[in-house]
Amino acid sequence: MSLLRRRRNEPPPLEEADVYAHSYGERSDEVTNVKPVPQEDPAPSEAERRLTDRKIRDAFQSRLDRRDPS
Repeated sequence: MSLLRRRRNEPPPLEEADVYAHSYGERSDEVTNVKPVPQEDPAPSEAERRLTDRKIRDAFQSRLDRRDPS
């Protein structure tokens, strides 16, 4: 049965430097670091984010008021 099987060629062992270069690439001067821009508006508080029946009712009423009176 060994005549039908192909022999596996094992790849050569990898060096750490080769693996690192393959994973991260080579360093160059073309790469620039960018600082994140701080947000101007703070995140809304929990009370502002909470959707209440009052907010839904007011939003619905304002939508009705903007509707065409046809």
